[in-house]
Amino acid sequence: MQGGVIPHLRQESAEALTAIGFDGYAIGGLAVGEGQDTMFGVLDYATGFLPTDKPRYLMGVGKPDDIVGAVLRGVDMMDCVLPSRSGRTGQAWTRRGQVNIKNARHADDPRPLDENCTCPACRSYSRAYLHHVFRAGEMISGMLLTWHNLHYFQELMAGLRDAIATGQTAAFVADFHAQRAEGDISRG
Repeated sequence: MQGGVIPHLRQESAEALTAIGFDGYAIGGLAVGEGQDTMFGVLDYATGFLPTDKPRYLMGVGKPDDIVGAVLRGVDMMDCVLPSRSGRTGQAWTRRGQVNIKNARHADDPRPLDENCTCPACRSYSRAYLHHVFRAGEMISGMLLTWHNLHYFQELMAGLRDAIATGQTAAFVADFHAQRAEGDISRG
């Protein structure tokens, strides 16, 4: 068993750190190759070792499903290179899942990445254009996809914050998973 998933070691570490007293606390050693079930299993108990009146930060986590699951388990903040790395490699995150703009099916698609997104990339550029500039190796491709991805993640976090504040977390999470289960929009 890896040290990151041994509860008593996490508890000892949390007790030592909270005895010192910090402005916030990080939960590390996750998002390094273990599966989501293992990560959530650790978060199910690890956040309970930390003060509830201080921010709890999860290091290096950034996939939408991981973010939602971590927030449900008491995580307040996380960080990841995923929005920009994905954008540079032709991947966009949407309410309905991940879109690989490199795929040929986008070559003549006039629709935006996400029809409900208000980011400038979705308001002003088609999937066909994004596909073309990515295939052509144009820098604008990574910039637009990163812009979109950052916007998506900001909206996801704003939605989670609002759902928590209004007591609608369960409904938000159910809708989040339902939209992702639909998959990317079809050509119709």
